[in-house]
Amino acid sequence: MRVERLPAAAQGVGQPDPRGAARLRRAAQEFESLLLAQVLKSVRRATEIPSRKEPFAGRSVWRELLDEQLALAVARGGGLGLARYLEEALGGRRRPGPEDGR
Repeated sequence: MRVERLPAAAQGVGQPDPRGAARLRRAAQEFESLLLAQVLKSVRRATEIPSRKEPFAGRSVWRELLDEQLALAVARGGGLGLARYLEEALGGRRRPGPEDGR
């Protein structure tokens, strides 16, 4: 029996791509931060007391930027766990769950 070497293109098949994993992690964190930003925006609108005068002209822009940055910081710090779940699901890794009997 003769064993031949695989072509270079096929040698990396099935191996984890560290750059792809990093991109997936970043995309999952950004998705979670967008979701959190929308939640913060909705909460702010629901709890905001309407006033006739705005203290400064850029208040709404400032609040929107604050919500986005807060959401991004929360997502990068572990957030709600959604980014981690998405990363595992989309990356092909899956933790054992109740459906596995564990």
